[in-house]
Amino acid sequence: MKKRVGFLILLGIFAGVLVACGSTPEPTEPPPTQTPRIVVITTTPCATRQIAQVSPEVITVVVTATPTKPRPATPTPAAAQKTPQTPGPTQTTKPTPTQTPAAAEFKYPPPVLLEPPNNRPVSWKSTVLLVWEPVGELAEDEYYHVHLERPPKPGTDQEWYGDYVFTKDTQFLVEGAFLDPFHLPQNQGYGVVYWWVRVVRKIGEDENGKPIGVDISPPSEKRTFITEPKPG
Repeated sequence: MKKRVGFLILLGIFAGVLVACGSTPEPTEPPPTQTPRIVVITTTPCATRQIAQVSPEVITVVVTATPTKPRPATPTPAAAQKTPQTPGPTQTTKPTPTQTPAAAEFKYPPPVLLEPPNNRPVSWKSTVLLVWEPVGELAEDEYYHVHLERPPKPGTDQEWYGDYVFTKDTQFLVEGAFLDPFHLPQNQGYGVVYWWVRVVRKIGEDENGKPIGVDISPPSEKRTFITEPKPG
């Protein structure tokens, strides 16, 4: 009885094998195509890179960089900084106009006036003596320049009048034809005449034969004398 059961089991196994070998295997469907996944990794200059473990899939890696703000520059000490110099326009020196020499450039000091005192009255056809101190021994071409002028009175139509002389003396007598024009007509009243002295070096004569020169001393103070009007 046991031998019969064993035989049947063997026979069943053999039949199964025959069936399995003779049958046509059913086709199997391929696994579905996996859609690639995109993994974006943002990096920064100072970040520590880490590698992540991912499943065995198709992965596209896109790496982007996050812009970082520039670090402020370390200030350079002022002594080490060099400022570039931009060439400016070429400057030209304007010619200095001719001026009266400075006091240090004069050869003589200003003459000191002595006589007459201020506002000395001078009548018609009289004279007035002008006196000053000497400044030293004058060279051959050096002179005292004695200048007189009568400016018009304010608010009038009077004309300006003036004249001068060169002399080696330290005084000058104003009289006659030289003094007469400084007197005003009777209807215009008295005239105020200013006078002063300076030292000059003669350099020639003008068209009227009057000597001309250049100053070699500052002018003296100004004084005045008063001319009475011409009679009727």
